Amino acid sequence: MIVVKVGGSAITDKSSFRKPKIDVIDCIARDIAEVSPRLILIHGAGSFGHPFVVRYGLKEFEDLDGVIEAHMSCKDLNILVCRAMINHGVRPFPIHPFSTFKIEGGRIKFDRGLILSSLRKGFVPVLHGDMVFNSDVNRFVVLSGDDITLEIAKVFRADKVGFATDVDGVYLNGKLSDVVTLKDLDKIGLSSGIDVTGGMRSKVEKILRSGVEARIFNVSNLKEFLMCRNVGTLVKLLK
Repeated sequence: MIVVKVGGSAITDKSSFRKPKIDVIDCIARDIAEVSPRLILIHGAGSFGHPFVVRYGLKEFEDLDGVIEAHMSCKDLNILVCRAMINHGVRPFPIHPFSTFKIEGGRIKFDRGLILSSLRKGFVPVLHGDMVFNSDVNRFVVLSGDDITLEIAKVFRADKVGFATDVDGVYLNGKLSDVVTLKDLDKIGLSSGIDVTGGMRSKVEKILRSGVEARIFNVSNLKEFLMCRNVGTLVKLLK
């Protein structure tokens, strides 16, 4: 089982409102079609979701108009990804966390059986960053694609976990690193621009905290990753 998250920056132009990178999305679909792995795919919201979160202050407050606007926009991006997969002969199974996930007791909860049944039928489940209900605070909150990816990777005991981004991997003091561990965290630079789910340092920290071993790599190397080749940067815990 391979679990891959494609970052919002990789498939959208974050400097422009709701602007997809159609050519990149098409390449992702083509790579999946050519390798045909047993795969669960998650993608970020990018410029389809983040602007609504900022506009309506959804990180701090619940604005139901903003919640549904953000969700519907994320769903639009998901449709573009799924349509590209269909065009390349891959059967996507879109799963929208807004109506299928929740946070309860500090844990992400979802229907594991729904994903399993779609895999058994030969579909590729396609999830995305979204707004979900958090019963602990009694309001809708942002659930990032990173968090979804790591939870799914743990639940399904993924053989390989990858984060496809718009950079080649993790840079330490300006140099691309083959491996990063907890001791390297402070060497990772902070990201700039709008990213309501955090930047590279946040991503690495989440991976380390989850206990999941994962690779961060450029989306242009997705096919190589799906073919089990070592690309980008390996994020791992020291044992």
